[in-house]
Amino acid sequence: MQDDNGKGFGRIIGGVAAIFLVFVLGLTFGVRSWPPARQLESVFDSAGEIKSLAVAALKNTPNQHLGRRVHEGDGVIVTRPEAMAPGVTFISGLFGQRLGFRLFGTDGQVLYDWPIDFFKIAPEKMQHRYHALIHGALLYPGGEVVANLDGRGMVRFDACGRIKWMNEGRSHHSIFADDDGVLWAPIAGPEYRNPAFTRGPFKLDRIGAFDPETGQQVAEIDLVDVLEKSDRIGLIQDIIRLRDDVVHLNDVEVLSEELAPAFPMFAAGDLMLSLRNLNQIWVLDGTSHEIKWVSAGPTIGQHDPDFQPDGTISVLDNRPLSPFGAPDGYPGAHGGSRIISIDPASGALHTDVRSTEEAPFYTPYRGKHEVLANGDILIAETDAGRAFEVTPGGEVVWSFINGWDTDQTAWILDIGRYPAEYADFAPTSCN
Repeated sequence: MQDDNGKGFGRIIGGVAAIFLVFVLGLTFGVRSWPPARQLESVFDSAGEIKSLAVAALKNTPNQHLGRRVHEGDGVIVTRPEAMAPGVTFISGLFGQRLGFRLFGTDGQVLYDWPIDFFKIAPEKMQHRYHALIHGALLYPGGEVVANLDGRGMVRFDACGRIKWMNEGRSHHSIFADDDGVLWAPIAGPEYRNPAFTRGPFKLDRIGAFDPETGQQVAEIDLVDVLEKSDRIGLIQDIIRLRDDVVHLNDVEVLSEELAPAFPMFAAGDLMLSLRNLNQIWVLDGTSHEIKWVSAGPTIGQHDPDFQPDGTISVLDNRPLSPFGAPDGYPGAHGGSRIISIDPASGALHTDVRSTEEAPFYTPYRGKHEVLANGDILIAETDAGRAFEVTPGGEVVWSFINGWDTDQTAWILDIGRYPAEYADFAPTSCN
């Protein structure tokens, strides 16, 4: 009996020693960036992903597109057409079991529901039936839509959901159409090995431009080249911690001829980038691609910076910290998200929309905004499953809750206000 106990105790000691050895080796390889560190990291990441996939498959639920319900009601719960900016509202998101697009009138009426389901666009590239994400979409007159099947490519549909073209450029996040209609978006970059940046491999997004009629990629900008050319490698000081996604480029916008006079420090064709993982916004020269301007400090995990006619740059400052799904995770440890304006000439900041106790607003990891012609701001509060329009005085004049069930809401991924005539195609028959 004592021998058995002794053997059992010895096995425990041996097991603890083995675990300690694995820990020490893992720490050593991680610090040194030796090859097994990346494999071990991949194993742990895969374990979390497998759990998420299993939940989606077993529950037959698109759990990766749902958030804890924090707003009451379903559908359009506030609408004041006389106070709203005119037009129709285009939304991409999860509607029931379908990931797609809807067009809304000011009274909340669904004017058009595209017969499109992103869960069925490219099944051969999916790990489970809900493994798809829309992270950028544009509506054209006549009902055509172009969108990113996030990380896999850009796709253009007609009003009846038929695919006109689809590329495999690995584009992701927002899509922007420049003065010539060329489509700009972040694209996944290759794995780099450049000792001037760091020891070991790292991944950095690139910028892609695409022909709107064919989907063919017509230009590509390498941000590693941009950093070397501008001699600003220090901007990515977190490269060791973020080596698998150094910048997380989530938006590219081109300064238009119309807005260029409001930005004398820039020129038409310059490119503005949102680098979420670095909490930075850059403006690049549109020809040389050298870095002209950097904002670092005002934002945390930002999305969707936009050039504005008054010479400022508006941006959705997500300010993530607390997990959204935690019991106390709304509106987060920073008091919620906000919309701010940055003056690139002076560096001055102005808060345009803030989260308050009476009107909380928090989307830690996604979201969009649009400053409308009357000064109102249209916001996609993605993680909370809400879209709303708010006046400069803070009054909500339109609000839509994308309810899933009593406990959850479904993500709203993109939003835009378009002229009323963009709905003229809605009676189209797709039979």
